[in-house]
Amino acid sequence: MSRRHRERALIDGFLLLDKPAGVSSNNVLQQVRRLYDAEKAGHTGSLDPFATGLLPICFGQATKLGGFLLESDKRYQAQVLLGTQTSTGDPEGEVIATSDASEVTRSDIEAVIPQLLGEIEQIPPMYSAIKRGGRHLYELAREGVEIDREPRRVTIHELKLLDVEPGGFSFEVFCSKGTYIRTLAEDWANLLGQRAYLTGLRRLETGPFRKISMVTMPDLHACNFQMDRLNALLLPLAAALGDRPRLDVDAFDAARLRRGLECGPYPAALPGDVIVYGPEGLASSIAKVDRNRRVSSKRWIGPEPSEEILASTFAPRRP
Repeated sequence: MSRRHRERALIDGFLLLDKPAGVSSNNVLQQVRRLYDAEKAGHTGSLDPFATGLLPICFGQATKLGGFLLESDKRYQAQVLLGTQTSTGDPEGEVIATSDASEVTRSDIEAVIPQLLGEIEQIPPMYSAIKRGGRHLYELAREGVEIDREPRRVTIHELKLLDVEPGGFSFEVFCSKGTYIRTLAEDWANLLGQRAYLTGLRRLETGPFRKISMVTMPDLHACNFQMDRLNALLLPLAAALGDRPRLDVDAFDAARLRRGLECGPYPAALPGDVIVYGPEGLASSIAKVDRNRRVSSKRWIGPEPSEEILASTFAPRRP
């Protein structure tokens, strides 16, 4: 049977892809999905076409964790060209303004860093995926339309100047979700009385995926559609769950959680978020323990319990 007509593979896990430059995140996602012949796949936050770096690809049950990763902090490295501003804030736009950056020094660039740290406001760029009136801002921008955008509050946890060269500099930033690095570069330049745009952007970390090795597209193609080799590149769902405590439950309580019911109490469990593991030893749910040590599911991420087990939860548990 051909690949086209056979059923797609049921795969669960994360692929930590090193996105190449010059291609959209969705395009890369579709390429990877075809390589794995996966039934269900998604990614956790787009990178601009010119950007590179960490693009977690989610397969199967891992797609349920995409929202948690979208909310996560991220780390980037970026390169800035001083003296020129483009319409998009990156190399793909048209030049809209210039400045003389010949006398800007490393000390000048470093001196304004404190003004960019902590909670700050950013005005989202027109070339962004934000929607207004059912349309993306970048669609309006391509038509020559510019509209007022409300400032958004983001947090810059760390900002470190790396190299300074004639006409530009590079930096590393650790920031909250929703931070526009293009806007950060422009705001940094404005504090120097300059214009600027990003010439390079690379995502290094997102959420729990820190100091990790990434898989490249050549790595994937080298597997030559051999599923054992491709699957060996995947991380389990638990890899995205961070350092939340673990709580093991039996099949009955796992099924109750799947149906949206509480279970417990579990005297040894501390109040707060936990990762629930079912009897097969697989992560089943992101759950919350209340002050009475009872557990309720916030997000089911595991395999579906059998119909028999689900049905048994309608009746009280036998002692």
